[in-house]
Amino acid sequence: MRRKLSRRDFIGLTALAAAAGAGLCGIGGIAGILLLRRRRLALMPTSTPLPTPTPTPFPITIVSRAAWGARPVNHEAEDEKGFATQENLNGWYEYTVDLATIYRTVAIHHSAFSSEEATTTALHYDTMIGLQTLHQDRRHWADIGYHYGIGADGTIYEGRDIHARGANVENYNWGTVGIVLMGNFEIEAPTDAQIASLNLLITWLKLTLNVTHLAAHSEFNDKTQCPGSHLKGLLDQMAQIAGLARGTGGYVRPPLSIFPTSTPSP
Repeated sequence: MRRKLSRRDFIGLTALAAAAGAGLCGIGGIAGILLLRRRRLALMPTSTPLPTPTPTPFPITIVSRAAWGARPVNHEAEDEKGFATQENLNGWYEYTVDLATIYRTVAIHHSAFSSEEATTTALHYDTMIGLQTLHQDRRHWADIGYHYGIGADGTIYEGRDIHARGANVENYNWGTVGIVLMGNFEIEAPTDAQIASLNLLITWLKLTLNVTHLAAHSEFNDKTQCPGSHLKGLLDQMAQIAGLARGTGGYVRPPLSIFPTSTPSP
């Protein structure tokens, strides 16, 4: 069983991720993460105020869907069938505007399988293909519900296309980025590598998508314990490091008018 992180351990890991986000260093255990190089404006005496520099998003390594062997999106899925319209709100929906105007909240999940359970389960739910199989074949969704996954070794995986509405927080998927960490964090702690990668990914999402809030799945739905107490207890400090508010307050329900009608108006 994984050890529970001490406060000192957590501060060390979050400082490492924050440094990576600020371009000061890389992050151990994730090959290929590049350094952020941010040019700072020299403060010269002038009567004209200088513009505030816009933070430059730093590149991170994300394993693509093709690399982990993702199955195609199934638009015939029973519970996410076809495409969203005013008559079929639960269908597949792809955002058609700038994503930075849509996304507001990052929702954190766990796969709910412990490292021991995952390796003894036929479908290996500790893998992206295992989770996609669960979501498509048993929950009858069009695709894996999460936009990103993080393995026990800290590897970050691409999940559902970020341009598509997720399927991970029922009734609150609009404008919500779903991230799942592999493990059951009610009975074990996330690995050091997972925590560092999650901090890095959250900071990157803030810079690239302009998200404003960080929330646990259970804060949207009190009938679940997801993402587990060992991970949920770290989210306050993670939000502080990334400069995000905590909770579900950023959610904005979409106007019905954005969805097309199934048939043209007469």
